[in-house]
Amino acid sequence: MIRISRISPLLALVLLLSPAARGDPPERILDIGGLLFGDAYYLPSNHLESGDGAAGLVLRRGYLTFDLDFSARTFGRVRIELNQSGEFETYDFEADFKDFYLGWKLGEHTLIAGLAPTPTFDLIESQWGMRYLMRTPVDLQGGASRDTGVFAKGPLNDSGTLAYRVMYGTKANFGAESSENGRYMGALTWKPAPKWTVDFYLDREKKPGEADVTGVQAYLSRITDTWRWGLQYSYADRQAQEPLELASVFTVRPLDGRHSLAGRIDRIIQPSPRGNNIAYIPFDPSAPATLYLAAYEYRWLPDFTLTPNVIVIDYDRNDEGVKPTTDVYLRLTAYFTF
Repeated sequence: MIRISRISPLLALVLLLSPAARGDPPERILDIGGLLFGDAYYLPSNHLESGDGAAGLVLRRGYLTFDLDFSARTFGRVRIELNQSGEFETYDFEADFKDFYLGWKLGEHTLIAGLAPTPTFDLIESQWGMRYLMRTPVDLQGGASRDTGVFAKGPLNDSGTLAYRVMYGTKANFGAESSENGRYMGALTWKPAPKWTVDFYLDREKKPGEADVTGVQAYLSRITDTWRWGLQYSYADRQAQEPLELASVFTVRPLDGRHSLAGRIDRIIQPSPRGNNIAYIPFDPSAPATLYLAAYEYRWLPDFTLTPNVIVIDYDRNDEGVKPTTDVYLRLTAYFTF
């Protein structure tokens, strides 16, 4: 099933007609690609009765992407996402738009309008580099990776060591992840040295009839040819609900062109606000938790990767003094691009 909102015809019209209206050359270059990833999994232990002992094969995501360069300055993307509900041993598919936008290159700056990635964790996701294995921590805990609105990014100085990313998410509800509330997002990136990155992020979401949501995030990373790691702290004051607060560290060590080792630790300082509603990796919502991930990535073919990995979620005692059952995931994850 593909859900298409009432504004999609308007967005399609903008994509098709805007370059012509700007007087750009009629030459168009279309690039079609995509990816698939999924797991063979076994859960020897899980806090949910439905997860305890569960096993199976699951296709977690599929993307079909159309990238169109209308000219040297104007481009667009349509990406369709195929996914599932994320429940154990349930394999119903659903399709929706992941990206649907038009962009312009304005010198060293970029402007995008439509359903597009947010600056919330786009930088972190690109440096983590293993979205197929696990979403970034804020994404996993319910932060939206897309919104319908206007996005801009670019340098703030001649050397490019300072850069910005800003976005206004409108109330237009389009695609799988758009918010129904107005949302302001901004990030400032500083590169004190070529291999180092410092990123500060702030957002604010206006919720009618409820308290607003304010989020802050700090991120530090070092990226080299032989090693990359990142440290992150995020806090979202949800006022009317429990806050989202977490810290995370990841490391990825390429051994050669075909083999890599990866590890990650997420500390969920407050109990997970999404809890059992998190697809594929639910958290017990009653207690703080620490997630551990260890993986060995083997690039069998240039476009095909197999990754044995283990995920363990260990819980603190909750307010009632009870320690939820430790979650253990044994997975063989396959990742295919085309």
